Amino acid sequence: MTRRRVMASLLLPLLLGCCGSKPTKVFDLSPASEAPPASASPSRAGPLIYVDKPTVAGYFDRTQMVTRTGDSRVSIHEFEVWSDPPADLIARAIVDDLARRFGADRVMITPVQHYATPDWHVELDVLRFDVNESGEALLDARWTLLAGPNDRLATTRRERIETSAGNATYPERRVAALREAVATLANRIGTAIVER
Repeated sequence: MTRRRVMASLLLPLLLGCCGSKPTKVFDLSPASEAPPASASPSRAGPLIYVDKPTVAGYFDRTQMVTRTGDSRVSIHEFEVWSDPPADLIARAIVDDLARRFGADRVMITPVQHYATPDWHVELDVLRFDVNESGEALLDARWTLLAGPNDRLATTRRERIETSAGNATYPERRVAALREAVATLANRIGTAIVER
């Protein structure tokens, strides 16, 4: 056997194995359709809102998606992954949703260097963020709203938001249900700001 044939015989199983592997699907928490902004030209008179990157539970703080398969068990999906760490995706989704309400120039992820003092500061701790085998998505989070330059405590709440993914077999449905839960959370935070 020539050297070329030996190499081909060694590489062929590897190539065939690669061709037969399941393709990886990558998801983020962008809205299904881009909603129009709150107003065509947002007013700079609105409140300045900083949103901290949330702390998240370790079991879903990974690139791979997880589903809950029992009260104390989760399943990790190797070929269904998030485009970024879940904490970053959740923070961006909250910012996007609040920006539609208060103006894109008034809501942002908390910058490292504070160039201005925010009117409101949102802290978030996400305890659960998954879909179970029955297709129920759950976002369980504790959020805190701080006011003014001294970060005075305005309110703190624990939200347990459930939405239906329908059939949990399809990752697109799971992602849509989780995105809906995040939008509901953002709406409740926005309402708390308006009511203060």
